[in-house]
Amino acid sequence: MMGSESVGTSLQELRNSTQDLVQRVYRSQQVQQSIQYANENPVWTLFLTLVVAMGTMPFLMFLFFVLGSLIFTFSGFLVLEGFLLTAACLVLAGVLSGAAFVAILLTLTVSASWFVVCHGHEMFTTVKSRLQDHFQGTAVTVAPAKDNVEPNQDKEKHEEEKEKEELPNAA
Repeated sequence: MMGSESVGTSLQELRNSTQDLVQRVYRSQQVQQSIQYANENPVWTLFLTLVVAMGTMPFLMFLFFVLGSLIFTFSGFLVLEGFLLTAACLVLAGVLSGAAFVAILLTLTVSASWFVVCHGHEMFTTVKSRLQDHFQGTAVTVAPAKDNVEPNQDKEKHEEEKEKEELPNAA
């Protein structure tokens, strides 16, 4: 309650000081002479008022144009910046989502490949060991062939065999 009383008192003081200022201006000698001249010459007063109003009209229009341009420029800038920030955030979210998707796919691919290689090797080793156990007693070992004979020795043996075959036929 105390705050509202002080505001009311402040408003009352402001009103009283404004009325005192208006009374001082109105009581001024120049203002009294202007009012008397306006009452004596209403046509000139109207003309002078219109000239002043029309003279200030371009200035006021320019002032409103400048202020309106500033307001629209700043609000447009804020809207444009907001749009650009929103678009940039959406692009960033898309790029990060795509990168996360690619990273997850690569991780799954590498993990699956590792799993297949490890278990495939283990399975191959198990099958090989079982096959060796199964065929261990039934397998016949064949000695490797000796192909250490040189070609010249082979030709000589062949010629000797031909000669032996020809000799009995000649007799």
